[in-house]
Amino acid sequence: MDFDQLQPDEPLSPELVLVLPPELRAQALASLGPPDWAKPKPRLRVVHTAPVAEAVRPAPVEEVLLAPSIGQILAARVVQLGVIFVFVTLLTLALSLVAQAFR
Repeated sequence: MDFDQLQPDEPLSPELVLVLPPELRAQALASLGPPDWAKPKPRLRVVHTAPVAEAVRPAPVEEVLLAPSIGQILAARVVQLGVIFVFVTLLTLALSLVAQAFR
């Protein structure tokens, strides 16, 4: 297939452009022109105006701790490991009692 064989109004698919030799690919891409991007829809802007008294003195900001402290994280992990240790110990004792009962 040759680029000259294509009709001027024929749309070029990306697959067709990819299989063309490099010279013809450059010629085909040059003939396309700039991309036609979709225009974004205009959005309404809502502006809230505050009364003058509130605008002069800002409201107090409360600090919110998003992450717990390292001590809290460490304590929670120690508790998790302790619960796992107790569970595994009880399971081992129960299985050893079963093993002795079958002996």
